[in-house]
Amino acid sequence: MTRSEELSLPTRHGEVLCVPEFGRWLEVAEQNARRLESQRVLRELREQARRELVQRAGALLERWGLHRPEVGAGPWVGTGHQPALYHPGIWIRTWAVAACQQRGAVGVHVGVDSDECERFGARVPRRDDGRLRVVERVLAEGGRDVPFECLPAPAEEAWRAFCARLQEDVATLGLPEVEGRLARAERAGLASLARARHLGEFGAGLRRHLELDCAPVRYLEVTASELSRTRAFARFASWIAQDAERFWACHNQALEDYRRQQDLRSPAQPFPNLRREGGRVELPFWLVRDGVRQPVFVQPNRPPVAFCRGAAVGELSEEGLEGLRPRAVTLTLFLRLAVCDLFVHGLGGARYDRVTDRLVREFFDVEPPPFAVLTATYHLPLARHPDPRAAYQTAQRLWQDLHHNPDRHLPRDGEVANLVEEKWRCIQALEAPGLPRRTRRELTQRIRALNEALRARLQDRIRQVEAELESLRRDVEEHQVAADRTYPFFLFDPELLRTYFRAREEARCR
Repeated sequence: MTRSEELSLPTRHGEVLCVPEFGRWLEVAEQNARRLESQRVLRELREQARRELVQRAGALLERWGLHRPEVGAGPWVGTGHQPALYHPGIWIRTWAVAACQQRGAVGVHVGVDSDECERFGARVPRRDDGRLRVVERVLAEGGRDVPFECLPAPAEEAWRAFCARLQEDVATLGLPEVEGRLARAERAGLASLARARHLGEFGAGLRRHLELDCAPVRYLEVTASELSRTRAFARFASWIAQDAERFWACHNQALEDYRRQQDLRSPAQPFPNLRREGGRVELPFWLVRDGVRQPVFVQPNRPPVAFCRGAAVGELSEEGLEGLRPRAVTLTLFLRLAVCDLFVHGLGGARYDRVTDRLVREFFDVEPPPFAVLTATYHLPLARHPDPRAAYQTAQRLWQDLHHNPDRHLPRDGEVANLVEEKWRCIQALEAPGLPRRTRRELTQRIRALNEALRARLQDRIRQVEAELESLRRDVEEHQVAADRTYPFFLFDPELLRTYFRAREEARCR
């Protein structure tokens, strides 16, 4: 596939970044499957992981009141994201998985409810006094190190009040179709509330119910917390824990190589190194207990006992450890090696997965399977005029030129001609070698005075350009709000997203 650093974020409405072409996804997935299943140990892990995932996904969907999809013999295509109210460029990935399922594949979506949730809400546009602005409405707040799975699902009255605030905002836009989509999302949220055990399940269930309200989608749905409770994941985690020293070295070297290649100087990018603490090494997992997640350490070259906050909390064996959750890179490793034949990333995940690729090679001694990249940009119909940024930049350059080169904008006659000639004599004099500092200062001050005298003849023109700049600045601010790609997915028509896949009917599972 194309190198991830060569990819760029789509900027225009309806623009989709999809690599490789969607029509080749199932072909790539089948090739990946053959390579991965040629490894006996991986083949056994994949059989176990898929069997357990189907069981847990089926139980989750049935509890949500949704049909359990049939699992065929086609390749597995999966994706995942935090169960937040994200933008449609992320939502398009679940529609892609659903489209693959319709073509004979097994579709999987993982709601990453083990990720930190500082706040759960939505940024939406509203118009006040004729001007667009963005407001943020918050439904729930967690805090540092508090994952989605540890926050309760909102009460029905809280969800209704949250939607009412959003309705007040979008009602100012004069877009009845957007108001209708928000009303549909409110109903989907109410359906999700009835079955959700925590905030993560509520977010995932809302999206799933909304999808089913639009189309008969069928794919497997599982949360990261449920996936972490499988024996296959425990087995995978124990492999890493038993060879913690080597994993620590491979992980940190892969990160250092990535930062050097990308010229990144921050030790937090794309994520921090694993640490050493009191003779122990940090593992790529979290331990979720008492409502928060904490780092996990292990003593190298000893039985893999996990330590959290300095205390032993249990052995990392194939029997599993309650509360153990994957970090981003570990979840991706598990999904790409043990579950999916083709994993679908967004642009950010595709970039940091170069670190994952090296880990697959160095630690697992396997050639990493190629992944797909899919994201898109969709705008609400808010723009009242074409993009004003070019006009603003042109006016800004004109304003600067009027200030610094007023002679370019004045007729060369009378006193103006004399002032201009003197200015250029001073500029030429400044170029003389060995000029005394005092003379250089006097010439510079004289040039400034001449510019001020010339500029005084342009005050009306300068005021006119400044008024134009102020008007354009407001237009630019409004355009930025109108062209924001991060508004929540439920404000958009899913048909916009589905059209992309329907136009590529050649995608078939062989």
